[in-house]
Amino acid sequence: DVIVIGAGIGGLSCAALLAHGGHKVTVLEKNPYLGGACSSYTKDGYTFDRGVHVFTSGMNGPYGIVFKRLGLENSLKFLQNINAKTGIKFYKGDNIVPFNINVNDAMKMMAKPKPTEKKESGGGGEGGADFIKGFMSMGLEKKDMKEFMKVFSMIMGMSTRKIKMLFENDMTVTEWVNQYSEHPVIHGIVQFMCAAMFCISAKKTSAAEFLYCFKKEMMAPEGFHYPATGGAQAIPNALEAAIKKFGGEIHANTRVSEIIIKDNKAVGVRVGDKEYKAPIIVSNLAIQMTTSTLLGKDLLENSYYQRMSKLQPSFSAMTFKIAFKEPLIKKWDFVNCYHNTKLDFADKYSPDDGYPYSNGFFGPVLSNMDPTLAPPGGQSIIFGTTVPPKGPDWKKWEEVYWWDLLSYFPDLEKKMLFKEVSIPKDLVELTGKPAGPVEGLGLIPEQVGKNKPSSIVPGIEGLYICGDTAGKSAHGIGTQLACDSGIQVADAILGLRAMDTI
Repeated sequence: DVIVIGAGIGGLSCAALLAHGGHKVTVLEKNPYLGGACSSYTKDGYTFDRGVHVFTSGMNGPYGIVFKRLGLENSLKFLQNINAKTGIKFYKGDNIVPFNINVNDAMKMMAKPKPTEKKESGGGGEGGADFIKGFMSMGLEKKDMKEFMKVFSMIMGMSTRKIKMLFENDMTVTEWVNQYSEHPVIHGIVQFMCAAMFCISAKKTSAAEFLYCFKKEMMAPEGFHYPATGGAQAIPNALEAAIKKFGGEIHANTRVSEIIIKDNKAVGVRVGDKEYKAPIIVSNLAIQMTTSTLLGKDLLENSYYQRMSKLQPSFSAMTFKIAFKEPLIKKWDFVNCYHNTKLDFADKYSPDDGYPYSNGFFGPVLSNMDPTLAPPGGQSIIFGTTVPPKGPDWKKWEEVYWWDLLSYFPDLEKKMLFKEVSIPKDLVELTGKPAGPVEGLGLIPEQVGKNKPSSIVPGIEGLYICGDTAGKSAHGIGTQLACDSGIQVADAILGLRAMDTI
């Protein structure tokens, strides 16, 4: 009696809760694997996530809500405090500097700094001295620290009531920070965090959404998380097992071409020349694609259709998935590669000639977190960077970013066994999102809070949309946002929350 289109995290979470709640659920997925961007694959013994992931809340967030309700909280385990082994490497710098950006940890460090404590180079990241060193390496001077701490104190001091008020005034992160500091380095640090959290610029990011997620996920006492075994694929695998445990079905390699509507009611979907019937349809495909491709403007109110077609996604990504025959990075779980300016390599590759600006990289060292993700003695690492969704000469951009990555790690190619590169078109096929964005809905003021698309499609009974592009009260970073949306849609169908809240 329920069909879920798409086995991304939102769709799987929704399906698991509905199956547990007594519904007969069928999930239809176009790919041969489950999880969308939150999935993994193995090549020559090396396992890579298809996206670049660190999970800010693990079982302390939406995943925990799902699996506890299912009575399966032990079926998915996360490593905690990945942030304590997160470092940052600066362009033309020699060493990796501890960079624990979990604010809860950071404030403890600042309260009790240990500047004389000796540490083994390349891991740990404990102590106030390391925290200060990390941010000062980004260009701050001692005289700037008071202003820097003022900004982060204001973040920490934001009450839920004040954040709700911010959702009403459409302020961006840059505008919000400007109230307390116009220091370019402080703005650069905040921009770095916006890119990591939402894959858009601080000038566009909703201040309310940034503050909500920062306080809820970036300040969790347990820090950042990563699956204890199996990489990102462990999450959809655990949800798949739950769905099947409660009688649901999942069909991979099954691309839905149309949602069938009769008398303004959802009655099923079409797959090739076959129809699947159900009175409730949940689409985990991006809302833009659901409305334009699976429905079409003739079935929808014109104003709604036009608004959905104009929704803005986040930036896309280029990723380098690299297998090493010997470790490149020994003790860090996650390494950020940072440029102090946007023109650090313009002398070699000028943006005026069509090359990209310097961007830096986010780099989960997968096999340091889970040694089973690489053969003994080897290492699997992903380096990802934000890029426009379409337009550039991708071969040229790949050349630039590869050169850039080598400038951070000069011995990379000596230790490398093979690499695989993904660009936006790969994300399109992976997720079904137009233009291959990292986040299907850019979290800008015009698209959050009261302006965020609802999971209910107006004028059509029995049709819902879940995932990172819909759910007006859903929040979170990356897959946690998708999961939260899936929970809310399931709860509405199960009668556990009011329909007008989703």
